[in-house]
Amino acid sequence: MKLNIYYRTSTLRQWSLLLIASVVFTLMAQAHDNQTLNIKKDYLLIINTYTSDAPWSNAIIEPVQKLLSNERGVATFVEHLNMLIINDTVQFDMLKHAVLDKYSAKAPKAILLLGNPSLLLKDELRNRWGDVPLVLCAEEDYFGSDMAYIKRYPIRLEERVPLSTLADKYNLTVLQTKMFPLDNVDLLQRMIPAMEEVLLIGDGRYMNQQLNYDMERLMAQKYPHLKYRFLSAMDISLEELMSQLETIDVDSTGVLFSSWTWLSDIAGSTILNANSYRVIANLSVPVFALKSAVMKNSSMIGGCFFDSKVFETHLQQTILSVLANTPAREIPFFIPTEAIPTFNYPSLLLKGFSINQCPSNSVFLDRPTFYQRHKAPIIFGGVLIVALLIFAFLFHRIRTLKTLNEAQQRQFEISRELANLFDNMPVGYMKAKLLRSSSGEIIDMEICQTNGRFIMNFAQGVESDCYQASELFGADLNVSLRLAELADTEKKAITYTQYFSESNSYQNIVVTPAMKDGYVDAYYVDATELHHAQQKIDDTNHKLAMALDVANIVPWNWNLREHKILCDVNRPVELSETGRNVDEDKLSVPDMQYFSKIYKEDKERVLGAYNDLIEGRSDKVREEYRVISHDETGYKIDWVEAQAVVEKRDEDGKPLTLVGSSLVITQRKKMEQDLINARDKAEESNRLKSAFLANMSHEIRTPLNAIVGFANLLSSTDETEEREEFVKIIENNNELLLQLIGDILDLSKIEAGTLEFVDAPVDVNTLIEETILSLQSRAESKNLAITFEERLLECNILADRNRLNQLLINLITNSIKFTEEGGITIGYSLQKDGLLRFRVTDTGCGIAPEKQADVFTRFVKLNSFAQGTGLGLPICKTIVNRMGGDIGVESEPGKGATFWFTIRNIPAELNKKSVQEYTLQTLAKDQISILIAEDNISNFKLFETILKKDYHILHAWNGEEAVELFKTHKPNIVLMDVNMPVMDGYEATAEIRKISAEVPILAVTAYAYASDEQRILSHGFDGYAAKPINPNVLRSKIIDLLSARVMLL
Repeated sequence: MKLNIYYRTSTLRQWSLLLIASVVFTLMAQAHDNQTLNIKKDYLLIINTYTSDAPWSNAIIEPVQKLLSNERGVATFVEHLNMLIINDTVQFDMLKHAVLDKYSAKAPKAILLLGNPSLLLKDELRNRWGDVPLVLCAEEDYFGSDMAYIKRYPIRLEERVPLSTLADKYNLTVLQTKMFPLDNVDLLQRMIPAMEEVLLIGDGRYMNQQLNYDMERLMAQKYPHLKYRFLSAMDISLEELMSQLETIDVDSTGVLFSSWTWLSDIAGSTILNANSYRVIANLSVPVFALKSAVMKNSSMIGGCFFDSKVFETHLQQTILSVLANTPAREIPFFIPTEAIPTFNYPSLLLKGFSINQCPSNSVFLDRPTFYQRHKAPIIFGGVLIVALLIFAFLFHRIRTLKTLNEAQQRQFEISRELANLFDNMPVGYMKAKLLRSSSGEIIDMEICQTNGRFIMNFAQGVESDCYQASELFGADLNVSLRLAELADTEKKAITYTQYFSESNSYQNIVVTPAMKDGYVDAYYVDATELHHAQQKIDDTNHKLAMALDVANIVPWNWNLREHKILCDVNRPVELSETGRNVDEDKLSVPDMQYFSKIYKEDKERVLGAYNDLIEGRSDKVREEYRVISHDETGYKIDWVEAQAVVEKRDEDGKPLTLVGSSLVITQRKKMEQDLINARDKAEESNRLKSAFLANMSHEIRTPLNAIVGFANLLSSTDETEEREEFVKIIENNNELLLQLIGDILDLSKIEAGTLEFVDAPVDVNTLIEETILSLQSRAESKNLAITFEERLLECNILADRNRLNQLLINLITNSIKFTEEGGITIGYSLQKDGLLRFRVTDTGCGIAPEKQADVFTRFVKLNSFAQGTGLGLPICKTIVNRMGGDIGVESEPGKGATFWFTIRNIPAELNKKSVQEYTLQTLAKDQISILIAEDNISNFKLFETILKKDYHILHAWNGEEAVELFKTHKPNIVLMDVNMPVMDGYEATAEIRKISAEVPILAVTAYAYASDEQRILSHGFDGYAAKPINPNVLRSKIIDLLSARVMLL
């Protein structure tokens, strides 16, 4: 440390002596030069704000002097104002006259002003020499009050006036020597990643006060996490500055240097020293410069500067222009915008930095070339490499000639082995040329190359080496041709399985495009045994799945010593209800915890039975008892059948563990109870069933008679009117038969107690309007009008929409049936008890009071000659009762009837259906294709007959084939039968949805329950059509689904 201090002090003293000598010489020169100059030729006057040894001003003055040295007709005079020693206007006025009076004999051709404070002379220059061109090289693009420059305080933002406002008045142009504080702080952060503090080194000149002012705001706004200090020559001496810099942490402190001009008093005179930056740059602390002139004349590391070459070019062009009498005000200002990271390469490395830390666009000064840095090793290495290459070539040549013969021999052996392997491998192979017709369609394949396995499988007994594929595959060729064409077109491998009837075998085939255009390679693996084994596995899995589905037996083990039961004993009645996976620890429960769930009335009996087994009074336990369990819906009671025997005993013969099983028999007990209840109603049920069968036989045979009879007559009549009449009769009886089947199904559900109700938000007004619209044509055929009179303004309730619709349709249909003239009115209202009351009023024949109660009894028909089963109103009564209401009739004979019913009024908000947007495809009508997945040939023929005129039909026999056809042909819509072999409609739809989320899929199902509808719509289908299929309804559904996705040309 002492050596460092001694070095700094000695260096400082040496520089001080040199500077004092230069200052004394300058003062003597100024004293001599204060006399008026006798100037005869044109000259450029340069007025420098700063000292004569300031690097920034010298970097501008020297290029100008060099430029004008070649212009013999123009002289150059330089004046240095040394503004740092000026403290008031009196001193400045004295300095101003002392400088400018020397040039009173002849006005300058142009004046070059250096530094913003030189603008203090603008008015004096104008007064003396008129419109003389002024070229200003300024650090800032604005100016302020004169006192800011004399007293050296910063110009605030609101006080700044753009230099452009002076151009016209003072015949002025500006070249800005811009500093980039923001870019330099960013550079510090990059070079010193752990930087916590920024130091700015400056002196008392105006420019540094302005820079400090701007830096304080910049750091506060952009870098609030960094500390900032301004080290000024006004506050500390050079030695104090050097001492502070030597003590800072270079890993956390960044140093920016502006200038360091300090005042000293020698023999009563104030002396300026501006060369201290070289001393500061030689410190061990890395210092970054804000001005390129400072860095180039010292060992400072670098900084972000404007391009000095571009600036120098603009400066020289501007000087020459104004000397050529171009008004300065017409020359555009030069304002640099790009900051270029520039580094002193030796200083960068000396201070411990790497060029890898520098920005990618950095410029490095004094950087030696790679050859200069490594000249000797490069020459030596080159000679050595040449020698080694020559030796290696000769050695390699000898070895190559030796091994070439060995390699050829090995290659021959390998080729022979590969040929043998190729010929005997268990994979058949063929290379085939695709033979095309004149239209470009592939019609056959010419087999050019095969192996032994292929010949064994397909070409035994064929003597020719080149033959047609049609000769080998026969009727099985079409599939191979289609997929070979696909592989050749798509330029990718196609894998598929095909059955060959000639050999009764299944082959896994891979077809790939060959290297030669128009050829394919095909590989065949016999998968016959695998196929048969897979079929057996599928059958076994199916049977096992059925067995596991049917069986519900749970084994358990009771450790009598630990009093724990380890099993799934709780799952049928407890754990399975939660829908969660349970680990082994959770299945091990204390025996008292299990027995605590047994119903109170059964617990004593069950515990007694187990005690008898443990005490040896019985060999086996078989008990039925009730268990209390709970799930998300609350507590419930299940019946359990438990069986148990002793598994292990100790040396004394006492039981250690019991093994047994549990079976939930709740349904069985319920069935037993149901059977007991059914026994009491057996005779009544038998009577009703007999009447039901007799009535159903009559009701079914009646429409069937008409359907069969008129169907036979259709083929024997040629008259159009008669055929249309026969078809209409058949359709009416079809509808009657479907209604009859629907009533029978509903009755069977009622009898079984499985009548479904799925509540959802329902708009009552919309439902009634849609129901009326569906029955309007039937009423108009009898000249009857259906009107919707009484209603609420808005009514949205939670109810089963299908059942409510069924009630309205039954009542309105009955009114149409028994009304010959007049009309039918429908309405609903809200009662005081909160129930909704619906009514259907007609002007029909009416019902006698004594028969009104009978109309809600099964199989009762007041008019034996009217079509019907006598089930509609009883079903309506059951539905209404399940919906929390009642049903009745008000009527007088000859005056019509009013059927009414009530249901619960549970307000609900309608679900807002999101409208899905699709990307419209533009297709011609004959380009639309429909994939029909249907395993029943009759049903497929029906679909094909309905749709073949309008669409291109694709047929799949099962869900798996449907998925493959979809991948291959990309149809525009899919009709998917829900119940199919191999893969059902739900699974096939899930696979198709992985490929396309937008293609419409319409489910075709014989199920028509509400739960089926919900399941269909929640499994990726866009809609469904119930069997039997109505052609018009099917066409309408297809058009609706396609219209949102396809635009026909």
